[in-house]
Amino acid sequence: MTDEEAQPSSRSRRKERLKWIASLLLALLVACSGCGFFFSVGLVARGELTARVLNADVRLWAINTQRETGLGIDRAFEIHPADRSCRQHDTTIVLWKPALAIDSVAFDDCS
Repeated sequence: MTDEEAQPSSRSRRKERLKWIASLLLALLVACSGCGFFFSVGLVARGELTARVLNADVRLWAINTQRETGLGIDRAFEIHPADRSCRQHDTTIVLWKPALAIDSVAFDDCS
């Protein structure tokens, strides 16, 4: 047996590595599309989704009126300016009907 027969060539190793990466990317694509499907169904069924992510309350809601269609997302977190308790909101609205429009607003809600 020669050295060439004993060790697989770098070309075949590269080919196996590419097959493995392609399989991993395909599995990831299938998993993400499945998550996207259930995410969309949940949003349509409830009208809004909420979650607590990294000490912030995140709210995603569907905008579906006769004049406008789109999504809104609000991220709210606690801030404490001058010994008061406040929540800072970062809100983004994305509309695709009647035309693509993106609007962002930030405001504080202090008690």
